[in-house]
Amino acid sequence: MAFEDSSYTAIIRTDRCDDIVRDMVSHLRAQSVPPYNILFVDSSRSIKCIKELQALGAIVVTYPDEPFNFSKAINIGVDAAERENCLIISSHVILHRSTFIADGLSAARQNNCDVLYWAISPVKGVDGNYVITTENFNGKNGLSNSCALIPTALLRQRRFREEVFSAEDQEWASWYLRQRRGRVMRTVHSGFEYQNPNVNATKKINEEIAIAYYTYRRNLMPDYIAARLLRALLAAVRRRPERARMHWEIVKGLTSAIFKKPVRQSKYF
Repeated sequence: MAFEDSSYTAIIRTDRCDDIVRDMVSHLRAQSVPPYNILFVDSSRSIKCIKELQALGAIVVTYPDEPFNFSKAINIGVDAAERENCLIISSHVILHRSTFIADGLSAARQNNCDVLYWAISPVKGVDGNYVITTENFNGKNGLSNSCALIPTALLRQRRFREEVFSAEDQEWASWYLRQRRGRVMRTVHSGFEYQNPNVNATKKINEEIAIAYYTYRRNLMPDYIAARLLRALLAAVRRRPERARMHWEIVKGLTSAIFKKPVRQSKYF
């Protein structure tokens, strides 16, 4: 049975302890199915930050003194996890409904899904549950490590690949869906809020290139790249230079990835 044991360790990557982090922890503890424990993978290298995180009643694991990598941070947290499941959750996510985790678990069990994640509802107040398989996987809907619940044993069996500089969650989902013939529960929930102030064009560009090279090779086909080029031209005509520049950088990155492996830094933005 999917998620027969609902106990989980919450794994949170961070490099700070601010009001958003404190608010996130408060809402997470208020869940009707709360975490057994909360574990921060901290890359701040700040004694003050570590003490503030510990004051929240959390375990703190320090990221090594080396360039940050999202996949490695997740893997470090998984290695230290104590429960049957890991909730990989962004420090910018706020769960506004107390039944957020419980509702997702119920949907996963009903649909025999061993992996579960949540996404922002595209229409305010409209929630929904969707089963993702190889049949409807499009390279972008397989997983989100902004908020995902996954069996710890599965994460230890197949770790997140550290060479994948962005969208490492989609690359992991691609493996799970294709190699394990798995089923993923995608829960679109209006109680989900993502407060990351650092979402920008560079992050989007990196995601598009990583997905195309590592996860969904269809996006390296000429017609997809041509469509991106058209979007760049349309944005330029509409006098949206930043948008045009983003699409153009994606076009260049995808074209280059056809001939050589892309190498970019995995980092916070």
